[in-house]
Amino acid sequence: MPKPTDFTRRQFVAGATALSAGVLAMPNVLRAQAHTLSWVTHPAIFEATGKGELLKAFEETNKVKVEIVTFPTEALGPRIQQELISRSSSFDVMSLADAFWTTSVARFVEPLDALAAASPVAGGIEDFAPGFIQQFRVPQTLEGPILGIPQRMSCSLLYYRKDLLEAKGLKVPTTIQEFYETAGKLTEGDRFGAVYQGVQGQAGTLDFYEYAAPQGADLLTAPDWKTAAFNTPAGVEALDIRRKLIADKYVSEGVVSYGFDDCINAIAQQRAAMSVLYSAYWPRFEDIKTSQVVGKIGYAPTFADPSKKQAYPARGWCMSVNAASKNKELAWELIKFVTDAPQQKWMAINKGNPVTRLSVLADPEVQAAVPVAAALKDALPKTKVMPNVSQLPKVYDTLGLSLGQALAGAKPAADALAEAEAAVNAILA
Repeated sequence: MPKPTDFTRRQFVAGATALSAGVLAMPNVLRAQAHTLSWVTHPAIFEATGKGELLKAFEETNKVKVEIVTFPTEALGPRIQQELISRSSSFDVMSLADAFWTTSVARFVEPLDALAAASPVAGGIEDFAPGFIQQFRVPQTLEGPILGIPQRMSCSLLYYRKDLLEAKGLKVPTTIQEFYETAGKLTEGDRFGAVYQGVQGQAGTLDFYEYAAPQGADLLTAPDWKTAAFNTPAGVEALDIRRKLIADKYVSEGVVSYGFDDCINAIAQQRAAMSVLYSAYWPRFEDIKTSQVVGKIGYAPTFADPSKKQAYPARGWCMSVNAASKNKELAWELIKFVTDAPQQKWMAINKGNPVTRLSVLADPEVQAAVPVAAALKDALPKTKVMPNVSQLPKVYDTLGLSLGQALAGAKPAADALAEAEAAVNAILA
């Protein structure tokens, strides 16, 4: 069974220092030989493979040893960038998240189109949600070369207390206005009708976008991402609704500092009835040890303008081939294996891994075992790409400041977004 090598933050810093001096110290396990394939990934992804158990069949068939190295999110992105820029061949396969997928990184990643033509993906590329594939094209158009295959990706969904809606004779909200009105009807006693992530910075900005994108707003203008695109009627409406939820006490005033854990806990402890959350969080509500709402949560695509073909921001991880790898064909075969339908199904049912193939979501066994599968089957065909520009962290922080002012009631939503638009355009110029 493959065994991972985990690195602490101190070891990561030491490695980065060595790289700057021109000497990259690599662990002994990755001094790969001809029969070894190396994969650098996130611990959660390694866990989703059954800590490597899932890879045994691949190893036996291909007579290869898969060596796995894991880093936490904050270290994985910088480490991969270091490896790619130095043109190191130590890692053959790399797990790349949309959060650190940029054109500068893509320059060092092997285009997969030729490999896929020689050894096609089972079920075809079209079995993956289109927004997932487009996320890892450069440029991010339908014609751009494919540089990664989605392995652990998804979108957010509407989580709601189905028992409360049924008791009050309410339907699942399908528009943002219905969401606001339903939140008011579910607010009762110590329970708020909704909860969201209002903390300033990336988390709060992305949560705002989860409300605005389904109404037709974009974060930046595709496909070159050189101008802000959130200051639109749809963006203003989404921010207005989030402010009104606070003003009308349909959410706790504390949401201005809430992250995703706060939202999950509020619902799990029956202090809130609805939220828009990443689909992979569903096991937290079905855990009898920590949740008071086991079996009471329903899942649906987030309320959206039905005319929008791409409504839901796609986030997550792909698998890519290092352009400097000496084992590109075998690396491609590993990617095909891990992302193939049987493995996707096993990881979804046994490990709760987000599914990237539409055929797997339609599988009756997956739908029976994964509560969010039916909602995702409807939502994933409508996923949209996230920008891949290097200035994105600054965009999140800058927009987050203006969002915070609007949520606090210091500025109208329209003024806050207009100011943020000017500031973000300056960053992107």
